[in-house]
Amino acid sequence: MNRLRFGALLLMRGRRLGLYLSHRVVLTVPKPGPVRAASLAAFQPAQVFALDGVAVPFFEALATAAACQEHFPSSFDMVKRMLSLPTEMRLNDFLAYMARNFGAELAEFAVPVPQNDSKDDNSDTPQGENSMDESDVIADFNKKCDEARERFWKRPNILLCGYTGSGKTSLAKAILGDVVPDDAIGDGRPMTMKYDCYKNELVCIWDSQGLESGQAEEEFTAKTRAFVRERQNDPNVDQHIHLVWYTIQGPGARVTSCDLNLIRNIFNQEHVIVVITKADAMRQRQKEALLQALKEGGIPDDRIVFASDAESGAIGCKELMNLSYKMLPEAYKDAFLEAQRIDLEARLQAIRNKKGKAKGIVTTAATAAGAAGAIPIPLSDAAVLVPIQVTMIASLASLYGLKQEAVKQAALPFVAKLVGVFTASSILKLIPGLGSVVNATVAAALTTAMGMYVTSYFEETALAKAKGVPAPPLNFDMELFKEFYAACKKNKEN
Repeated sequence: MNRLRFGALLLMRGRRLGLYLSHRVVLTVPKPGPVRAASLAAFQPAQVFALDGVAVPFFEALATAAACQEHFPSSFDMVKRMLSLPTEMRLNDFLAYMARNFGAELAEFAVPVPQNDSKDDNSDTPQGENSMDESDVIADFNKKCDEARERFWKRPNILLCGYTGSGKTSLAKAILGDVVPDDAIGDGRPMTMKYDCYKNELVCIWDSQGLESGQAEEEFTAKTRAFVRERQNDPNVDQHIHLVWYTIQGPGARVTSCDLNLIRNIFNQEHVIVVITKADAMRQRQKEALLQALKEGGIPDDRIVFASDAESGAIGCKELMNLSYKMLPEAYKDAFLEAQRIDLEARLQAIRNKKGKAKGIVTTAATAAGAAGAIPIPLSDAAVLVPIQVTMIASLASLYGLKQEAVKQAALPFVAKLVGVFTASSILKLIPGLGSVVNATVAAALTTAMGMYVTSYFEETALAKAKGVPAPPLNFDMELFKEFYAACKKNKEN
């Protein structure tokens, strides 16, 4: 086994478990108490959980362990806590769990543990440069981006339901734009047969076959019930229907028993918004009559919206968007807000509000970097911080909604430069007089500075995209980074 990965899970011969942080540091619980940084030399001989000769990484567990203040009876208890496993699980059961869920088996490995640098700590001349493979860094970044995208951008499923000609498809296009094709919009004709699915990477629209006047309502209700039940019974909650827009045509329409049965009994009423369409063509008396009929049918008036399509001024669409955002489960809100095309200011504010989550990502990475520096890292080995920062940058890119093309054009070249930035000579240019090692404070400050630097750029990129203007180029400005680093180091020391 020759491919040890950041976050790999090691098993020492004495049955002690540890999380691999660098070729010098393992996070473990050497005796009852808190998580400690141990040298890899003291953790051998050991085996690693691997699949096809490559260690299986557990970065989330590693980051959690680095920041954890809990006390544990043993390293196995720490690992069970980090992986959210039952406390009563035995080691043999754990080995079976690793094989079943990750295809991982224990493999022998050998990592040469470097000797302490022989040069004086005050020397400004590095002994050697780290030879990290840039292609490995980029491949790891792409993998981390995919994982983070699944975490931050869960796509909501919205079901459109109502009579034929009620304007449900036109309404969806007014709010969500080109995800709904023009040829899906009819003129009183049943354009959808059964259920059409319109989706992009941000939102999925299920457009039901419109109920036509004279059609057997029992048949329509039964088919709708079967569709909803099939979706909601899926063990993957991402496949559920998260919101229903039930449309009723305003002018000359009425609330039928089929409408009320669907809204109250087929759908979860907590997930339904009743949309009275073509509101621009309604008289006030018609609005009041429909509103009264719905309220008498048990529909709360705060779940009823009067709206019109884009050609009729998009009346009520902003209200429908805001109510939808409020009612969606938390995990699906960001993608919906990014997908909507009605309220630009809401999209811009949502981007600005991501700073709190971004700070959490950077803090987690800085904590892991500080743990890596608990046993001082020689300058020649400073690139062990790169995997931590790659994961951090991938999470930030996904948090701010950088799509694959934007990641390829902007973030990847920057990530590739990280390999060069963390060579010994580059770090000495960045921090003159550093000496020959990177300690915990410097490692955490470097990572925090990189996180702040990248967060600033990704926010600008996301704002530019929302406004429809060119994104700023991402270039590594050494002087600006030095300013970020100096501020971060000062905060760490205070």
